[in-house]
Amino acid sequence: MISRVVFSVTYDCPISCTYCVTESGPWNGPALDADFMGSVIDEAVELGSLLSVVFTGGEPLLKLHDVLRAIGHARQHRLWTRIVTNSFWAATPEIALRTLGDLKEAGLSELNLSCDDLHQEHIPLERVRNAYQAAKKLDLPILIAHKRVKNGRITPESISDFFGVQLAEFKDGGNNQKTDLYSSSLTIPVGHGANSLDPDDRIIYPASLSAYRSPCSSILSSIIVSPTKDVRICCGMIDQRVPELTIGNLENQTLAEIVCEGNTDLIANWLALEGPYGIMRFIREKAPEIRFQDQYVNHCHLCNDIFTRNDVRKAIKRHAHEKVETIALQRGFLEALRFKDQAAEV
Repeated sequence: MISRVVFSVTYDCPISCTYCVTESGPWNGPALDADFMGSVIDEAVELGSLLSVVFTGGEPLLKLHDVLRAIGHARQHRLWTRIVTNSFWAATPEIALRTLGDLKEAGLSELNLSCDDLHQEHIPLERVRNAYQAAKKLDLPILIAHKRVKNGRITPESISDFFGVQLAEFKDGGNNQKTDLYSSSLTIPVGHGANSLDPDDRIIYPASLSAYRSPCSSILSSIIVSPTKDVRICCGMIDQRVPELTIGNLENQTLAEIVCEGNTDLIANWLALEGPYGIMRFIREKAPEIRFQDQYVNHCHLCNDIFTRNDVRKAIKRHAHEKVETIALQRGFLEALRFKDQAAEV
């Protein structure tokens, strides 16, 4: 059941950050237009469970006109909307207020501002503050999205001091305040520089192995639409070129057809039910000569390692058929429970 559509509007970006999962930069590549995004929203609404629409990139506000129209279309369906941006556009307080004023008038529900050592290697922190202060004036809910690195200078505490506010940590599933929130997560060594840099120089690993042992909760409930109209089942920190995570293309398929294929796809269901950790355990059993890292940042990091390695991919291709019956039984059992709960509510 698709509850969220994420539009990766473009992979173009004024900057090119280390560990950018989409490897974005000033490429002048393809982008999604407003008419296309509106049609996808309509299709997703027809499926009956859509709640929210997210616009990300790259930098989505490079395509401000199309994003404004798409947000307005989502508002017609009473959908919650979010933009994830690096604030490059907020050169002055006046520009920030004007830009966000247009976005709020279009129907934007929340502003998500990326702010950390990686982004601020390229964008002055003052621009993020300009965007933040403009959103406050407009009473637009804000979340500061922060990535942690070793010996990082930009922390939630330093951001609070620079902005002159006391930011509160966002609690997933908790009772959060409307604004002045931050979410801080560990940086994953993917994208730009992942192969040429020593990740141990900047990457922090969690103390608990549970960080990467869980199934993926967003698989088959969230989809991401790429600038080339590919539909992916993963909106996490995974190399965008992994073919197993692409389930169709909206150039020649309907969203309903793609979602149907995704729901019967072995890899999609395997990730949703057992997660990348379950796949790693299976590969270790079938091909014990294959070695994995001693630790991972989270399940996205492990998933990326699994699907970007030729030795692991070959092992999956060779043995995956052995999991079909088990995964089908698990999925069938969960579907039966879901239908039972729905019947009880009626």
